[in-house]
Amino acid sequence: MKKHQATGWGFALALAVIAGCGTTASEVHVDANQTFYGSVIELDGAVDAAGLRAALTENGRAQVRFEGEVTATCAKKGCWMDVASGEDTVFVRFLDYGFFVPTEGAEGKRTIMEGEAFFDTLTVDMLKHYAEDAGKSEEEIAGITEPELRLAFTATGVMIED
Repeated sequence: MKKHQATGWGFALALAVIAGCGTTASEVHVDANQTFYGSVIELDGAVDAAGLRAALTENGRAQVRFEGEVTATCAKKGCWMDVASGEDTVFVRFLDYGFFVPTEGAEGKRTIMEGEAFFDTLTVDMLKHYAEDAGKSEEEIAGITEPELRLAFTATGVMIED
């Protein structure tokens, strides 16, 4: 009888693991030397940061495809990344935290994202949280005392070249 109960719990645990992993597994797609996170996106027609800024002049928000180089990712979960393009570094988050990117190894790689670009004011608390996520020192975190207006992006899909 105890053996049957243990098997029942094992079955329930297996179902929970499968249900929990189903979403994550469908969000990563590898194609040749490109890995897609979130939605698999078209890669043609991506703009750089200058094009991104131009798209924002009309109403402050724009649905675009954006291209740059990954300079940092959240070291804890992969829930954000910084992407350099031209003179700008764009702060990228992922729609509804529906997917994540690698926590390490993406730096220096080309990326294309699709989603919404906008300007965002990051509060001191948010900046300190992101600095902590990035593994910054206590001194660097304590030095954050002013909010920051940043070019930001909420991605529905991301491609990172391998």
